[in-house]
Amino acid sequence: MPPQVARSRVSECLPNRLGAGARMEVFPLVDEHTVLRVPRRTEQQLIDEFGSCGRKALATGHEVSISTERELHDLEAIESYIGAFVPDTTPFADLDLNGEFRYYSLQRRVTISADLRNVRSKMPAYHSRRSLERFIRDVRDMFDSLRILPDLAGPGNLVLDRFGLVKLIDINNFRRLVSNEELEGAIPDDETLTLLINGQRDLLPAGFIDDIGLPIADLSLAHLRNLEIRALGRAVNKIDADEFYRPLFHQRRQQVLATLKGDSV
Repeated sequence: MPPQVARSRVSECLPNRLGAGARMEVFPLVDEHTVLRVPRRTEQQLIDEFGSCGRKALATGHEVSISTERELHDLEAIESYIGAFVPDTTPFADLDLNGEFRYYSLQRRVTISADLRNVRSKMPAYHSRRSLERFIRDVRDMFDSLRILPDLAGPGNLVLDRFGLVKLIDINNFRRLVSNEELEGAIPDDETLTLLINGQRDLLPAGFIDDIGLPIADLSLAHLRNLEIRALGRAVNKIDADEFYRPLFHQRRQQVLATLKGDSV
């Protein structure tokens, strides 16, 4: 645990929750420039659900869940690609107030001027458009190398800060984009699609949905497309002809996504 953060500080910030997502809750610290990201589930709960890699996290012998190890690995791997857009983040392990082991994160607080989930028209500020152009470019470079996309679709996940620059706030749910071929192999015909419609989610390729059932990579890819068209004012026909966005127009994929969206309504 970083020496500047004592466990008493964790307890001080608990009554003043700033926000909550599917995986994390966010609290202010005594330091007005820093927030604490608290995982909703303990490591033991994650290990019970997803298993453990078997590696020991600390000298005390606590195990790290597969979910946490992936997140820590992703955070390290993305630094050279989109690190400029991620607020300074320091993961650390500690016991919570109930004595349960968790991995927390300290993150530099970002003052949000706009939520990029809600873009409806071209952004007027040139420096904001340039920042978004660079973010999309770097995300695409990261995808080409690592085959993963960040979670961009949730509220407050991708924002403009008070200077009008792009910041990626949610750094806990990077996901691989399952290929069309892999999805076709798992859901080859309408009969199998019917099984999926009836709730058999285990038919889907590993990683297609996250632990709460959302197709994060596909939602993020669709959001990037919308940002290019709406926020940057790029021509729809040129964007839709881009190989990067081709998975969005795959028929079986569209059927699967419609099925999952119907379940979440």
